[in-house]
Amino acid sequence: MPIPQVRSIKQYEGSLAVDRSSARLDALLENAREGVLAMLSLGERRAAVNGTIIQFQLNQALSEEQYILSVGEGGASVETGGAAGAVYAAATISQLMLENGGSLPYCLVEDEPTLQWRGFLIDVCRHFFPIETLYRIVDLLAYYKYNRLHLHLSEDQGFRFESERFPLLNSIGSWRKSTLVIHNGVKRQDEQPHGGFYTKAELKELVRYAKARGIEIVPELDMPGHALSIIAAYPKLACFSEQVELATRFGVTDFSKKLFCAGNEESYKFIFALLDEIMEVFPFSYIHIGGDEAVKDDWKRCERCQGVIREHSLKNERELQGYFLNRVIDYLHEHGRRAIVWNDGLCNTLNQNAVSQHWTPWFLEGPRRTVRHINNGGNAIFSPFTRLYYDYPYAMTPLKKTFRYRPMLPGVRKANKKNILGVEAALWTEWVDSEEKLFFNILPRLAATAETGWCKHGGASYRGFLRRLKPHYGLYRILRLPYAAHAERTPPLWRRVKDTLLFATKETHIELLRQKDSEHTTKQNGRRGD
Repeated sequence: MPIPQVRSIKQYEGSLAVDRSSARLDALLENAREGVLAMLSLGERRAAVNGTIIQFQLNQALSEEQYILSVGEGGASVETGGAAGAVYAAATISQLMLENGGSLPYCLVEDEPTLQWRGFLIDVCRHFFPIETLYRIVDLLAYYKYNRLHLHLSEDQGFRFESERFPLLNSIGSWRKSTLVIHNGVKRQDEQPHGGFYTKAELKELVRYAKARGIEIVPELDMPGHALSIIAAYPKLACFSEQVELATRFGVTDFSKKLFCAGNEESYKFIFALLDEIMEVFPFSYIHIGGDEAVKDDWKRCERCQGVIREHSLKNERELQGYFLNRVIDYLHEHGRRAIVWNDGLCNTLNQNAVSQHWTPWFLEGPRRTVRHINNGGNAIFSPFTRLYYDYPYAMTPLKKTFRYRPMLPGVRKANKKNILGVEAALWTEWVDSEEKLFFNILPRLAATAETGWCKHGGASYRGFLRRLKPHYGLYRILRLPYAAHAERTPPLWRRVKDTLLFATKETHIELLRQKDSEHTTKQNGRRGD
């Protein structure tokens, strides 16, 4: 059985050899060819065989992501309502062949997703990764039937989007002097410059590549906080103009007070012009504008900000943030786009048209604000950090805990459940400084959250999921992707607490290093046995 688990499958005696290098597609599905062939050939090391060529047919009675796969003596065919469904069907075919030694079993599969938003966020600001890494992630997302890639492009530690209008964003805002590391029991600055940014040409090609695999890319320009890299380049955008440098450490601390000035018209002109550049590169109808962790000390002592509060009869600086975000939300709406904000940006004055992305747990009134937003008719995406943040160690967030997550909050009325768009996992890269650590942290978690977004009741059985997961370890090895080999086992609580503390205070790579040591020991013992 594939991951995510299909809606319905009937298997019969017999199987087919399939030509994985070719496919026949209706003319109206021709735009799915690249994605279909990419999924059929993913991880295939052998030369193409002279086997059955699968027929993909458009069936307008089906939805865009829905498909029906039929395999029997007469051959194999897919009916689907759109290009995305064709790609997902190809991913299912590829997985069925992975499980069955390279042949495609006779079967009838009827499948479609439960949730319309199935996303993954990668933060490329705390640590920058080459564009090739993003291509590898896109292929994995398509294989597991995700349909959104959220790129977090601006932060206190770096700005990652090429701006022709504001070149200092790249010459100054894309580079920091050093980075905080925690290794071998020592917390220190590494004193190594770190940075980079993606050119518009690179990002446009990534958008095309992802679209061909059924995935839309959501860019994020964080505001009014998490803006230090922008303010370092253009200090006049802050309440108090002073030269600052990019942050070399992480978390919400003194540098978090540097916000865009909500009372300065130049701030809005700058943001709108930068968004124009972003919209030119990213055509998807959603754009993320942050809104989280904005420490408002400067707003409290800024005459221009206080003037806006008085002029618009706002109660406090939280409602001022609503005013600030609303201006951006309205600008995006005028340009045919819809804004997403983190749920700690919600307030009574915020435009209900904005989508809330829920990440905070019990504190900051996080759940209550999200529930209120949903019950008032607003849409929400669920990304609770206790379940779907992949940057945390497996000791803190075991695979089983991620697998069992269901996107719901107490207090959401039954009639308003339809306002929940879906789920989005996230990898923040404060302590993820290499491809090895990146893929170790997300695999096999990506497979678990795929079940949450696609399956009607999430993954019904963790044991069943682990059985279906086994062949995927072989795929990871073929693709040379590091993964957490022992993540499926949940250690006792005392061990989890101990390892989480080690991660936070002594060694951020503790689990990866432990696995590498174990693999090294196994190899050494194998050599002795020889």
